[in-house]
Amino acid sequence: MHSIPTNSHQLNFRNHLLLPAVLFVLVIALIERFHVDMALGQWLFHLEGGNENWPLRGHWLTETVIHQGGRYFVILLGLVIIGLMVASIKKVNLRPYRKGLLFLFISVLSSVTIVRLGKSLTHLDCPWHLKIFGGSADYYSLFSGKIAADSPGQCFPAGHSSSGYAWVALYFFALAYAQRYRWIGLGIGLAIGMMFGIAQQLRGAHFLSHDVWSLGISWFIAAGFYIVIFRQPKLATTTMEAHLSDIDPV
Repeated sequence: MHSIPTNSHQLNFRNHLLLPAVLFVLVIALIERFHVDMALGQWLFHLEGGNENWPLRGHWLTETVIHQGGRYFVILLGLVIIGLMVASIKKVNLRPYRKGLLFLFISVLSSVTIVRLGKSLTHLDCPWHLKIFGGSADYYSLFSGKIAADSPGQCFPAGHSSSGYAWVALYFFALAYAQRYRWIGLGIGLAIGMMFGIAQQLRGAHFLSHDVWSLGISWFIAAGFYIVIFRQPKLATTTMEAHLSDIDPV
């Protein structure tokens, strides 16, 4: 039976929490300070030849393949994880990965759920709702303080890209089982999230910051569950157990 090295569970506070938090705050601050959301949104809108709507909003590639197809793809991945967890009950070679599979499932599900909850609380409109892009709503950023509580907007953070970025949890899965593959795991999550996010931006569904927030939420949720699920016993307890194991029984 395979075993998981104890030291592979260690999460580095600086690399996995502090630096990502600083980078996240910096990116959000730069987007807000230099109005990147609106500048990028207008550039994409005109690049598509938009006048009163987003030409790629209902395009077969962005809407049918990446948006609808992507949703089913993520659901399929979730079902695969559930299937593997069930199979691990009888399959001896899968049992060492049961905790990791549970971590993946909970982390991905929680990331998507928290983002969807945020959409119902922030009341931010999608780009395609805004007057500047042919809609009827005024533009307000998250930090403007002008968003009405009864606004029908439910576009922040980005829900679809969160179902892709949630898979950055694969980084932590690999950190627990095979550290050399952790960057591949991170790359998979980033690639799926970016594909979903770019497609939604081209449709006029989200701004760049919406996706950055979804990525940040997904990363810190995964890190949090990693700490909880793969937590290590206290050093003193571990040392005492090791000492007692060396004592020959009478």
